[in-house]
Amino acid sequence: GGGGGGAEALAATAAAAGLPTKRLHDEEVQEAALRQADPVADLALRAVRWAEDGAREKPRPLPLPVTHRSTAFRLAVGEAAAHGLPSSLDPDAPAREGRRLDAEDEEEEAALLRTVWLMVRCGRVAEAQQLCRQCGQPWRAATLGGGEPWRYDSAAGGWVGNPDRPLWRSACGAIARRALQRPEVPASAHEAAAYASLASDASLLHAVLPVCGGWEDEVWARLKPSVGKHIAEQQRRLSDGQPLRHEH
Repeated sequence: GGGGGGAEALAATAAAAGLPTKRLHDEEVQEAALRQADPVADLALRAVRWAEDGAREKPRPLPLPVTHRSTAFRLAVGEAAAHGLPSSLDPDAPAREGRRLDAEDEEEEAALLRTVWLMVRCGRVAEAQQLCRQCGQPWRAATLGGGEPWRYDSAAGGWVGNPDRPLWRSACGAIARRALQRPEVPASAHEAAAYASLASDASLLHAVLPVCGGWEDEVWARLKPSVGKHIAEQQRRLSDGQPLRHEH
């Protein structure tokens, strides 16, 4: 594509300056080649899509403000400390300070996170992002959006997606683990499940299973991280010029 030469020139310039670089590849092209070369991986990806399309419970998003209005009001009138609320509306403040939002705000947050979980379960992550924006949480939309493959978009005339999805998956795992540490918070179970699912980390299965509503959910929860890890490993090998592994 037209962007390949520019990317290589930029990498060469960075390397000449002594900066660490890594070779980037069009991951969408890689995945298509991988699926053709590895029929079992292709079948597994199809099974994940089938499980997402066949999810028993479909999300019914109802965009409403989830901007912690009650907590904001108590902060504005100087009553936050007296009610054990966080000292700011920083999204990380409740976990960092070991405090909780106002009860009304917690209910709204729990409703939003449950819908986000259902959308992730159905493979509709872009819609989950849009819902978060509509609800006044663009920061959460950003945290959900790192799973897009790094690829050259000829229509846009440039590279789009995330060039470091492993780092994003690791961050999703950290968010899931933090949510698990606060089981008393109404939104924690669905927040943990949503981000654990995006992390493609089988060690976080215990964060997903509690909110599964049937065997279809459990099949998806077990299959998705295994397939995601395998595809990521195969793409890494392709990027490094190594032969594919056919271990399943």
